Amino acid sequence: MELSKKGQRCRIKRELARFDTTSCNFQSFPGPGHIETNVEANAFDKFTSISNPHPINTLAPTQQQLDSNFEIDDDFQNLMNEPPLSDEEHKVADIINNNDNLIQSLRNWAITYRISLIAITALLSILKNHPCFKLPGDARTLLKTPINIMTRIVDPGSYSHIGSKLNLQRILETVSESVTEVLLLFNIDGLPLFSSSSNEFWPILGSIFNIPSLKSLVFPIGIYFGKTKPYSCSVYLQEFVAEVTSLIKSGLDVSGKIMKVGIKGFICDAPAKSFLLGIKGHTGYYSCTKCKQSGVFLQNRVTFPECDAAPRTHEEFVKMLDEDFHIANSPLIDIPGIDFIKNFPLDYMHLVCLGVMRTLIYLWKFGPPSVKLSSKLIDDLSVDLIDLGQHMPLEFNRKPRSLNDIRRWKATECRQFLLYLGPVVLYKLRLNYAEYYRNFLSLSVSINILLSPENCLKFNDYAKDLLKYFVKSFSCLYGSHLVTHNLHGLTHISDDVYEFGPLDSCSAFPFENFLQVFKQNIRKGDKPLQQIIKRFGERLNTNFWSKNVYDASPSTYPRFCNPHFSRSKLLTDSDQSKQFQTVEFDSFKLTITHPNCYCCLNDGSIIEIKNIVFCRSLKCMVLICQEFSEIKNFFEPPLLESSNIGIYVIKKNFNLIKKKVADVVGKVILFPYQNDYVAMKMLHSFSK
Repeated sequence: MELSKKGQRCRIKRELARFDTTSCNFQSFPGPGHIETNVEANAFDKFTSISNPHPINTLAPTQQQLDSNFEIDDDFQNLMNEPPLSDEEHKVADIINNNDNLIQSLRNWAITYRISLIAITALLSILKNHPCFKLPGDARTLLKTPINIMTRIVDPGSYSHIGSKLNLQRILETVSESVTEVLLLFNIDGLPLFSSSSNEFWPILGSIFNIPSLKSLVFPIGIYFGKTKPYSCSVYLQEFVAEVTSLIKSGLDVSGKIMKVGIKGFICDAPAKSFLLGIKGHTGYYSCTKCKQSGVFLQNRVTFPECDAAPRTHEEFVKMLDEDFHIANSPLIDIPGIDFIKNFPLDYMHLVCLGVMRTLIYLWKFGPPSVKLSSKLIDDLSVDLIDLGQHMPLEFNRKPRSLNDIRRWKATECRQFLLYLGPVVLYKLRLNYAEYYRNFLSLSVSINILLSPENCLKFNDYAKDLLKYFVKSFSCLYGSHLVTHNLHGLTHISDDVYEFGPLDSCSAFPFENFLQVFKQNIRKGDKPLQQIIKRFGERLNTNFWSKNVYDASPSTYPRFCNPHFSRSKLLTDSDQSKQFQTVEFDSFKLTITHPNCYCCLNDGSIIEIKNIVFCRSLKCMVLICQEFSEIKNFFEPPLLESSNIGIYVIKKNFNLIKKKVADVVGKVILFPYQNDYVAMKMLHSFSK
C-alpha cells in the first residue's frame, strides 16, 4: 500500500537521520564498511507502523470551500505549505519503496513454493548482511504468521473458525467485474490426514458461483480436526451458521460498497449430506434426497427399483413430515433463503465418476463370471487405452492408465474414460458384448449432454430419459441388486441443470483440488490444526487471491505466445515476422503440434493448425491449417446422432487454407479410428 505524502515524509526524515549519523553518501551506494552492522532487527516494523492520520485529496480546495465546510488543522495546513520532495528525499523514497517490494516478493515466493520457516529465516540472515536490504530477521515476522490461534472444543476434537467475511472481502477487491450480489457455494467433507492414523479434517470450504473470474477459486471458512467426524452437527456449524445468516441479512461491505449475499448451494457427497441435513444415510430405505421412493432389501443391499416416485418438497422437509427420512433437526434451517431440495444438488464427481463409472469397470474386471470380461480382453483394452494417451491434449493432467489399475484411478481419470476414451476404446465390444457397449454409451452420451454448456438445457429431457434407460438396462445386465443409492441418483441428476447449469457448475472437483493444500502444508504430526490455520493466515498477506483470479475479460484473449520464424507452412500474404506457436483462449490453448492443434470453427468445420501468423490481406491473425472432410456420425439411432453432441468420424484434407483466429469456438480431441479419425469436442472449451 502506498503512503501519503506526509507518511512518506515522516519515513524519509527518519531514514535521513539514520543515514546522516552513519555518514552515508547517496551519490554512490555505500559498501559494507560504511554501514553500522548493529542494526535493530525490527526497524522495518517501526517504519511500516507509521501512517497518515489525516488522508487528503490531491486537489486543494478553495479558501471559500474550506471556510464553509471544515476548519484546517495544523497538520493539514503545514502539509499544504510544504515544498515538494527534494532529489535526495526522492532517492530515499525509492529505497524505501524498493525494500517494501522486496519484502512482498519474498512473502509471495515463500507461500507459493511452501518454503519452511527455518529455510526462510536462514535466507533472511544472509540477506541482512548486505547493506542495501532492510529485512526482518525471522520468517514469522516476514510472513506475519498469526501468533494466537483461537480454537474451541467440538467433541471429539477441536474446531477453528477462519470466517468467510474477511476472505470474501480480500477476494472481491481483486475482481474487475461489476458485482452487486454474491452467490456462494459451500462444501463440507471429511479428509483423512495420515494413512497410519484415524485423525481427519472436516473443513468448511466456500466458493463464489456467479462471478466468472472466480469460477475455480476456493477459500477456507472453518476447520475441524479429530479422530472421527464431529458428534454434533449443530455445535460444529455454530459459527458458520451465525456468520452466514448475518451476511445474508446485512450484506457484505467491500471497499465501502454493500453487496447482497445469497446461498446457491451445498456441494456434498451422500454421507456428508446426511450429516448436515440430519437425514438417513445412503444405506437407508428412504435415503433419496430428491424423491420418496422406498428402498427394497435385496442380497444384503438396499436397492431402488423405481424411477418415478413422488418428488420431495422444501416445505415437507422443513416441517419434517417424513419420519422415515429425518433423523434430527438440521442447523442449516436457521439460515434464511435455503431450499433444502434445490440447493443440495447431486454431485456428479462422487455419484457418476467415483460411483457408477468405477462400478462398471469393477464389474468388468472383478465381477461374477456371468458379467466380467476375459482377462485377455481387459489387457487388450488396457493397451488401447494407454496408446490413446499420446493423443490427449495438455488440458488433461493425467494420462490414461491400465484397467488393471482401476483401484488407483482418480475421479478425473474416470471422467476422462467416461466422456472421451471409453466410447473409442470399448468400440470393439460391439461385436460380442453389444449390450454392454450400448449400456455404457447411454451413460456416456447423457453425461456428455449434461456437462455441455451448449446442450445441457437443449437436450435435457433426452438425457433424463437416457439415464432412466441406463438404470433399467444396467439392472437387466448386471443384476437388480446393484441398483443402489448411486444408480438411483442418476434418474434425478438432470434436474439440477435447471438450477445450476452444466454439471461442472455444481461439482466437488474444485473443492477436492483444494483439499491437497491441507496435506501439503502439514509439516509435522504435532498440532496439525494450528499449523494449517497459520499457513492460511500467512496467505492473507500475499497476492495469493489476486494471482488465482481468472481473467474473464474478453479483451484479454486470444494471446499469442512463443514466436518462431519458420519459412514453411506460409501463404503468399503471410507476414513471416509475425508467427507464433501458441494461441491462448480463456479456457484452452492451441498449438501447431499434435495433440493440441485441433479446433472447431464457428461454421462447424474442424481443422488441424499448421501455423499461426499475421495475414497482410486480412490484416488480422490467421491459422494456416488443413480442414477435415467427410464428417460422419460415430454412432446413430437409437441413440442421438453423435454429431449433435460434437462427436464425429472425419478424414484429413491435405490442402493448406487460412482461417481467422477469431472464428475459433472450441478445442477438439482427435483419436485414430480404423483408417479415419474420431473427433470429439472438448466440452469445457465450448461456451454456451
